[in-house]
Amino acid sequence: MFLWTDLVELVRHPFSALRVIDARRSLAHGVGALALSLALPAALSELGALGPFRPPANLGSLPSLTAQGADIYARWVYQNRFALPVYGLVFSGVLWLLAAAVIHVIARALRGRGDFSGFLKLVGYTAFLGVIAVPLALVDALLKIRGDVRLELQVGQLLGLLGLAIFLWQNALYGLSTERAVAAVVGPTGIVLVLVVALIILAIVFAIISQPPPAL
Repeated sequence: MFLWTDLVELVRHPFSALRVIDARRSLAHGVGALALSLALPAALSELGALGPFRPPANLGSLPSLTAQGADIYARWVYQNRFALPVYGLVFSGVLWLLAAAVIHVIARALRGRGDFSGFLKLVGYTAFLGVIAVPLALVDALLKIRGDVRLELQVGQLLGLLGLAIFLWQNALYGLSTERAVAAVVGPTGIVLVLVVALIILAIVFAIISQPPPAL
């Protein structure tokens, strides 16, 4: 239950909550938060995969070869719809761990202080903020099962806006997590360099793991 309490505090008082998490939570708590942030969306993707197949829209307006390629790809995605969320879960987890490791290595190369486990814990809680979108993602999955294209499109747009807001919030928390974990002795220039690299890596991670599947 404390994970959900921590989530509420991260939304209400993000910076003070992060300090409390840093002081009181263990690495296992951070890894658990990261696992939940990956597993819940994957589970909802599995639920949405129960929906019917829908060919890509406006195929008739595309050149013949392009339309054929789009249709083949959409059918391949539908055939593998239950496996793809599992692959995405594993790949996203590796990306998060790799991002944390790269930032830690850069910080240590700049003679910063801080241990990898402490940074990974904070990264896990930063990722956990993404579960705020789970209720809306559940609605989206149920609309996919019903095959309600119009409402699904509207909910998908709301999910995109919510995802952008969460992304910006996570950027702020990720930057603070990096600064606290590094506890650098390299001066202001070194801190700024590490933060810039951290945010670039975070943007790449989110760009990869937040790619929506094609409409089926």
